Amino acid sequence: MKPLQNGTQESAGFLKYTGMAFQMILIIVVCTFLGFYVDKNLPWKTSFATIFGMLLGVASSLYVILKKI
Repeated sequence: MKPLQNGTQESAGFLKYTGMAFQMILIIVVCTFLGFYVDKNLPWKTSFATIFGMLLGVASSLYVILKKI
């Protein structure tokens, strides 16, 4: 790992993992809202698409993070 301009490697690792956490959160939130949008526009009143969107978001965010590691 290359040191930053001030010479600390710890802050580079911290920023890397913080960015990964925000990426996981963003993927889960986007998939959940897409599932909510699908549920809102379907004629029946269930929350299957929202739940599926959440699970898909968790699975895809884990896949992306594990792929980076």
